[in-house]
Amino acid sequence: MREQTRKICIATPEFPPEQWGGLARTVSRVARHATDVGLEVHVAHFTVDSNTPILLDENRKIRKTNGFTVHNITLGKEEPVATVPDLWDCPHNLTLQMMYQSLEILDRNERFDLFHSFFLYPVGYICGMLAHRLGIPSIVTLVGNDVKRYIFSPEKVSICRTGLENADRVVALSKDLGDMANALTPISEKTRIIYNSVKIPLENRKINTSHSSPFRIGCAGIFKYAKGLPYLFKAVADLAVHRDIKLELVGKLRDNEKKIYDYMLSKTGIGDILKLMDPIPHDLMHQWLRGLDVFVLPSLTEGCPNVLMEAMAVGVPVVATRTGAAEHLVEDRVSGLLVPWGDSGSLASALIQIIDDINLGESLGAAGRTRMKSFSPVVERRAWENVYRELLNF
Repeated sequence: MREQTRKICIATPEFPPEQWGGLARTVSRVARHATDVGLEVHVAHFTVDSNTPILLDENRKIRKTNGFTVHNITLGKEEPVATVPDLWDCPHNLTLQMMYQSLEILDRNERFDLFHSFFLYPVGYICGMLAHRLGIPSIVTLVGNDVKRYIFSPEKVSICRTGLENADRVVALSKDLGDMANALTPISEKTRIIYNSVKIPLENRKINTSHSSPFRIGCAGIFKYAKGLPYLFKAVADLAVHRDIKLELVGKLRDNEKKIYDYMLSKTGIGDILKLMDPIPHDLMHQWLRGLDVFVLPSLTEGCPNVLMEAMAVGVPVVATRTGAAEHLVEDRVSGLLVPWGDSGSLASALIQIIDDINLGESLGAAGRTRMKSFSPVVERRAWENVYRELLNF
């Protein structure tokens, strides 16, 4: 370990304001926590440009924010192979090599005492390898799809395993994620579980007591396979036959999910009651959430969903699938309703209970708001400080 053990590099593929969503928010919050406990924090934020030649001495822009330094680093990408690839061809070789070299250059300038990566593939793999080579500690944080998706890719599974094995600490945002990683390679002894945090807004939700107004069902996120949107569409279609409802989606629809989105929209016929809205600035999300009658998280896989915590914090009753940290955040039938993932029938049944029983909705919402007081920023900051102190002397 180097003499000054106070400078860390947090490496991530997503960071605000360039990206919107849970991962970007979590990384930003952890960077502030690390700064607050006295560490000098540098964030290496990676993006890929497949259209422009990228040079290592031109690919970094620096900005200061919230007491830490952000290095926006652009990486190149291999030209697509038009013919059958030969032994040396790899579509990601250039990007991964440039990520490693960019971090190596950054460390040469800053002399870091610890690397902290978010998302196992590829950032965790690259950071762990570099830190191992430099002889300094590293942390990899598992957030969701990194161990719930990429370990099922035969060409990536060995990279994921190496990323876990090289890390000195593995932080998972839910026990579920830690158990999944441990099934790939034994890492339970060095794994720590740290949940996200949420601030409790002063204003509670608006309760809809008018039978003439549609019942507003909300869902938010970066909509991809893992978010389970088709199951929500099926559930809403079942409800819409007998109830006056409206489905509001806030966020981004991944390009590769547009086909299934359009297909399910056509299959369920809910286009006239569905509204897809652009992402709302994070500091305004609570205003939209307050107007909902119920928030739904229909995910097939999750980490520790920020938006679910925000919905509970404003007193909105929630229905969530039993995945990731949801089972820890929500006490079933006390502070929300939990249902099996991949089951639209159970999702519809839970929603009907809240639609038909306004007292149940009020009770769940109030208990959810109280429950979220246990997940304060202070609690989260102390948990991260403990992990950093396990590896650094400060």
